Amino acid sequence: MQVILSQSAPIIGLVVLGFLLRRVGIVHAADGHVLTRLIINVTLPPVIFLSLVRAQLELRTLVVLALVGAAIPLVLSLVAMLVARGMKLESPVAGVVVLSASVTNIGFFLLPFVQVIYGAEGLSRLVAYEVGNSLMANSYAFYLASRYGAGKDWAWSTCLKKIVALPLVWASILGVTVNLAGVRLPDLLIRLLDPLAAANIPLAMLTLGSFVELRFPHWKPMLVGVGLRVGGGWALGQALILALGLQGLERTVVGLGAAMPIGMLVLIYSSLMGLSVELAASTISLSILVALLITPLLLLLY
Repeated sequence: MQVILSQSAPIIGLVVLGFLLRRVGIVHAADGHVLTRLIINVTLPPVIFLSLVRAQLELRTLVVLALVGAAIPLVLSLVAMLVARGMKLESPVAGVVVLSASVTNIGFFLLPFVQVIYGAEGLSRLVAYEVGNSLMANSYAFYLASRYGAGKDWAWSTCLKKIVALPLVWASILGVTVNLAGVRLPDLLIRLLDPLAAANIPLAMLTLGSFVELRFPHWKPMLVGVGLRVGGGWALGQALILALGLQGLERTVVGLGAAMPIGMLVLIYSSLMGLSVELAASTISLSILVALLITPLLLLLY
């Protein structure tokens, strides 16, 4: 327990620092969105690419983890639809609840923990899980936001363009290709990518902290969204671990990834599609606070 706390405490401390920087006015709301784009396009792709290139990862393991990463948000979204319908929530609120259950924060939240504690092998498996999770977040979740939004239309062409434009997707594809082909990367490229990858942990956690809000309106739908994403996700993850007989780092990655907080895309989609932005921000914030409390316990469990 002491080892887990000593390794995770600095990461949690960076989140708290990001929150404080926002409160004293050094970091502003607009800065958080700029930092998010910087992470997605500059620091996170090298982390994903290098972890896959350096991993000892079988193709079967990659496929299984990616499918699990896609299955969990799909199942939770269907459950959330039924719950939102039973609660008779208005469309802008129901949309946020369904999206909250469907979009998981892996790259910003869990990846730094795994990178520090489990190293390259754990990171490669988490990235495999994130392949399925991120594809769902950038396609199916976009459809859900459109479905619940204010008269917005959804098209496969729009979805495909969004996926093709994602640096994270290309980093995953190239990383797997280079690994399977046994290509040795030039030293110059490694020296360029390693510092960018190293910058991801502090930048991601500071940015995450800057987004945390402590105002929590709409308690019922907010608690439902967080409960489904964290609690429901963890339960579904356990079921899949047992069903597939996952062991070792694969078990760890699924157990942790399934219980992570709500992703920032919920806030972006809510703004684009006319859903409740205030509810989205508060639900994401509460899920981050819950995840900060339970992640050291989950790390100890696995």
